[in-house]
Amino acid sequence: MESEQQLENLIVADISILNPNWLLIGRQVRTDFDKYIDLLAMDEIGSVIIIELKRDKTPRDVVAQALDYASWVVEIDDSKLVDIYHDYSTKCAISEQSLDRAFESKFGVPFKDFNYDGSHQMVIVAAALDASSERIINYLNDKAKIPVKAVFLTVFEDGTNQYLSRAWMIAPEETQERVISKSTKEP
Repeated sequence: MESEQQLENLIVADISILNPNWLLIGRQVRTDFDKYIDLLAMDEIGSVIIIELKRDKTPRDVVAQALDYASWVVEIDDSKLVDIYHDYSTKCAISEQSLDRAFESKFGVPFKDFNYDGSHQMVIVAAALDASSERIINYLNDKAKIPVKAVFLTVFEDGTNQYLSRAWMIAPEETQERVISKSTKEP
């Protein structure tokens, strides 16, 4: 990709590039500590997906960046998610302005039937991972049971045609059961 912006635009235009079962709810979401999450999505169980984009090979601190965003996401509530989606749908001129209706349209149940409990996942999208980022992600998933995923996107060109290849470092199904939730924390 020529830029992170191009990568972001591509995913915003079609979130199924990453996962067809995600609903995009926010773009450049400002946290309470004045940082910006590239993209936020939700899955069918109401878990928030933090998506951090890197055009090239990731720097080691990308995992810390995702964890920092997760520390904010775990503390927000339903009304904040509704506001995030409303801001996103307004800025992007999405016809479905309500998170409740957009969620129901995508997953068949209204968002109001969920009580967001802080459940979340982190996804790092890059062309490649540096070795230390890969070790950290594997450690967090295997030992700490923290759901951090990495997906690699590569663009191939054939004349004027462009093709996008996607490969997951850890299969999404493997980390789905590890979704972090405030309600499942041990005392």
